[in-house]
Amino acid sequence: MLSGDYGSGKTLLSRTLIAKLLSEDGRYRIALIVNPAIPKEELLCEIAYQFGQEITREDKKSDLLHKLNDIFYRNMSDKKHSVIIIDEAQTIEDASTFDELRLLLNFQLNEVFLLTLLLIGQPELKELIDKVPQFKQRLAIKYHLRAFDSKETAEYIKHRCLIAGRQDVPFSDKAAALIYNASGGIPREINNICDLCLLIGLGEKAGLIDEEIAYQVIRDVKPEALLSNNLVGE
Repeated sequence: MLSGDYGSGKTLLSRTLIAKLLSEDGRYRIALIVNPAIPKEELLCEIAYQFGQEITREDKKSDLLHKLNDIFYRNMSDKKHSVIIIDEAQTIEDASTFDELRLLLNFQLNEVFLLTLLLIGQPELKELIDKVPQFKQRLAIKYHLRAFDSKETAEYIKHRCLIAGRQDVPFSDKAAALIYNASGGIPREINNICDLCLLIGLGEKAGLIDEEIAYQVIRDVKPEALLSNNLVGE
């Protein structure tokens, strides 16, 4: 289970993981579910569909389970590992859906698991999982993506500038500190503020994004951050 606040990079990580798995000489078969807020039977249908299995209206739940069983064993016979990735898993409202996913994990042969399940969601996902202890016990790895601290935020801004081809960082230390306070260290918030700072800087032909430009942007897009950090008027 991978959890984190919105904008912390969960989806980016999942797509990076998928790209990595798909590059492994076809060793993995992946089902990516991006909208799991559907009835559990429809979720099973979507998983089977993502694995390339044809689904009909006449299929009963037992038929779906048989088809999923065939998919997992066929992939294993082809020396492929089945991976199910469920994004935005916190939108699953019915606890019985988690139990249905738990039962999928029972597909195994001797000591060989036939599939890997990855749940990705916002922090409230942990609370949902805690209510289904029998499912929680099946989660071998749990990780929460925390926000950056002030030093990591400055390093993150520097890294993105380097990736973009800028060798020197066009943000002053004070500007980076303001951006950290306003963004709370959330990567998406940092990106948005920095983009607007660069746009303003371009318009003003500024060679450096200083605290005045950062303050101007934050005042317009996140004034509540200035209030919460006692920065109004500075």
